Amino acid sequence: MRTVLLFSALLLPAVAGAQTRQPPRKPAPPPKPATTPAPAAAAAAAAAAAPKLQIPMARITGEVYDSIAPGPLVNATVQFVESANPANVRSARTDSTGTFVLDSMRVGTYLAGVIHEQIDRLGLENRIVQVNIVGSGDLTLSLGLPSPATMLASACAAQGVDMTRGAFMGMVRSARGAPLEGNARVRVQYLETTVTSSGLSRRFPSRFADASPSGAFVLCGVPPEAVITTRAYAGIDSSGVVEFTMPRNGLLVRDLYVANPQRIVKAPTSPTERPQTLLKGSGKVRGIVRDTAGKPLIGARVSVPGTGTEGTSTGGGAFSFVGLPGGSWMVEARAVGFEPRRVAVDFIDGAEAIAELRLDALAPRMDTVQVKADRWTREMGAFEERKKQGGGYFLDDAQLEKRNALFVGDIMRAMPGVTVQPGANGGRDRVLMRGSAGAGSCVPQVFLNGMNTPVPDGVIDGLVSAPEVRAVEVYTRNGSTPPQFQSRNGCGSIVIWTGQRRRPGDR
Repeated sequence: MRTVLLFSALLLPAVAGAQTRQPPRKPAPPPKPATTPAPAAAAAAAAAAAPKLQIPMARITGEVYDSIAPGPLVNATVQFVESANPANVRSARTDSTGTFVLDSMRVGTYLAGVIHEQIDRLGLENRIVQVNIVGSGDLTLSLGLPSPATMLASACAAQGVDMTRGAFMGMVRSARGAPLEGNARVRVQYLETTVTSSGLSRRFPSRFADASPSGAFVLCGVPPEAVITTRAYAGIDSSGVVEFTMPRNGLLVRDLYVANPQRIVKAPTSPTERPQTLLKGSGKVRGIVRDTAGKPLIGARVSVPGTGTEGTSTGGGAFSFVGLPGGSWMVEARAVGFEPRRVAVDFIDGAEAIAELRLDALAPRMDTVQVKADRWTREMGAFEERKKQGGGYFLDDAQLEKRNALFVGDIMRAMPGVTVQPGANGGRDRVLMRGSAGAGSCVPQVFLNGMNTPVPDGVIDGLVSAPEVRAVEVYTRNGSTPPQFQSRNGCGSIVIWTGQRRRPGDR
């Protein structure tokens, strides 16, 4: 009643010396008998009159760190779910520094988790932490991904101690943004050097990893700092052959995109040219080529190996391609006086890929010491003589450089009379011939540096790697095959010479 009276008093005029005539007053009504308020009404009135309790609130500032990258985990969603009331879910996203902020957090126990594509790749989507907020004020919280050593131990320890030295993991994804067409598989090759009492041996074994239904894969036992070539398959879809360098910490996390490219046979434009198979799709890329100092490099040759697409960097070092097959592929740049450079690029439907290639200048080299009549000179001289005489099909180092293949199967793919059969379930390609009878397919005789080297399954990639090949001879008929390379099974012969390829200035 006091408040009401005060409020009424403030509404009355307050002028000094003023007189006002009051209207006649009506007689006051008789007083009503006093009543006792009901208990419920009294309790409500007491509660309204009592001071309200302040609920403690906290402000959480935190960061999410990617120990594998390493660096902040950007655009990650951090969620807090209250244990006593699961309907109470609070979320925040990390900024460019990996920082997130949540205001007005009530005191209580929460389950906290992070949502990010990196979490999916590593199989950590079910990892949560418990957070207890016991008071108000500003609080700090750090969240992060496990270290590479912890991830390797978790993912690979069950396969043996040697398998924890390194791992390649990621997701196989469709370049169309659709579910994968069938079970996915990843093939990996790398140089494996073995030192024994009998000497040094090198081989390029193929290893495989089957992906989960979601596309996640893990391949353990890959040595740190190794250069690996890999390819992913899912049904009729596949990626290109891409190349990565394993990091020093031993853990490489990289997704691979797959698609089913359209194959177009380009007719030869001259009698000496052979038909060329081009791979096409809806992918597109643009980028820039720079020199060692970071300046745009004009006139560099840019290509997408394995697709038949190539061009030249124009003004400002820029280049662009359209109609590329979807999936993960390599983009390569070459220029006279610079080391070639390759980078892996993902061509995804509806998006334009961006690539930047920086070429390092060639280091000065001492003049090569010329040794006449050595074995290599003799063998290559004989190769050139056989090439002039004909009777077979030949690839020298200039042609091999132009093909720029990462697998021997890709070198043989366009050779007349040769059939390259993709391996089942993403296995290595088989190189076959039609045979002297002209029916069916058979495994040709293989000669490595002039030595008869049987390859019973036709998988030449298990014998030698494509970058090591300097020259190739293919003979499909015994009648035109030199005596030293005669096939014993009537299936033709393939002669492979290895060594360092000559550069244009060496010719």
